[in-house]
Amino acid sequence: MVNTMEEKNKKSPAFVIAVAVILILIAAVLGYLGKMWYTDYKAQKISSGVETFYNTTKSAKKKAVKPLADNPIDFKALKKTNSDLYAWIKVPGTKVDYPIAQSPTDDFFYLHHDYLKNYLFEGTLYTELCNSKSFGDPITLIYGHNMYTDDGPMFTTLQRFENQEFFDKHSKFYIYTEKHILTYKIFSVFRYDDRHIMNSFDFSRAEVLKDFQNTLLNPRSIEKYIREDTTLNKDSKVVILSTCCENDKSARLLVSGVLIKNERTK
Repeated sequence: MVNTMEEKNKKSPAFVIAVAVILILIAAVLGYLGKMWYTDYKAQKISSGVETFYNTTKSAKKKAVKPLADNPIDFKALKKTNSDLYAWIKVPGTKVDYPIAQSPTDDFFYLHHDYLKNYLFEGTLYTELCNSKSFGDPITLIYGHNMYTDDGPMFTTLQRFENQEFFDKHSKFYIYTEKHILTYKIFSVFRYDDRHIMNSFDFSRAEVLKDFQNTLLNPRSIEKYIREDTTLNKDSKVVILSTCCENDKSARLLVSGVLIKNERTK
């Protein structure tokens, strides 16, 4: 009997150790399973958050996207007629509703050629190679003849802006390109000398551009019409419509507009 008790006492430490090991293993397994569960839970939460953000952003983008406007000019047909025709201009209140050309070889070609490249004294509205066709330059000049009649073609009817009432009522013009409708606010109309503006000023120099912008905003001319609520900066895109003056062959009438809206089209 004594021997049996001694054997039990001898076995007790081993039994305790075995139980302890088993408990430690169970705790380790439970800890591992708990860690795995928490990691999976956290991953699911992050995934759910990302999905919610993605769906919200996607929905917001869908709401923000507006249908593209129709372009009133058929540029495919226009370019088939003449590949030099790259834009169209419309000035409400005048007869200016014409294509704009740019010759790849001769800046003065369209001075006396029509949109089909046939000789015609009244020519076609045009820009020169120094200006990009995107109208992204700080200063772009569009040239057109004044035929010195009351209701003539090309830029003849820009003379109407030399009337305060007409100037006050007509504040915008529009340029159409293949993928854009560009809206310009007319901010000044005045008579300038006949120098070649694009050859006379280096608009890549900030101080030169700023000085010329100030000239457009506040012309040193007796005959001028301005909208004083206009400001220009280094990022402004200005288009100047230039034509001759009927009673002063040494002067040019400049109608200046600054880009206020750029709308993509189909």
